[in-house]
Amino acid sequence: MFKKFTSLFPLWAVLLSAVAYVYPEYFVPYKGFIVPLLSLIMLGMGVTLSVDSFLAVLKRPYVVLLGTLMQYLSLIHI
Repeated sequence: MFKKFTSLFPLWAVLLSAVAYVYPEYFVPYKGFIVPLLSLIMLGMGVTLSVDSFLAVLKRPYVVLLGTLMQYLSLIHI
């Protein structure tokens, strides 16, 4: 049951985003939870990384640096 629910996560995300877009007043009380929940999501993603993933970053730090630089440069234009 839980596996089926989690496999449909992209669908839940799109549906809830559409509902929040149409009815934002229902989601305003949860505004204070955005940063803590995003932090929890990022932690969960980091925990699932393998040692090989970290080693790949250490072997090619310039690619990571370039990606970070491009991300911050693109924010200037927004």
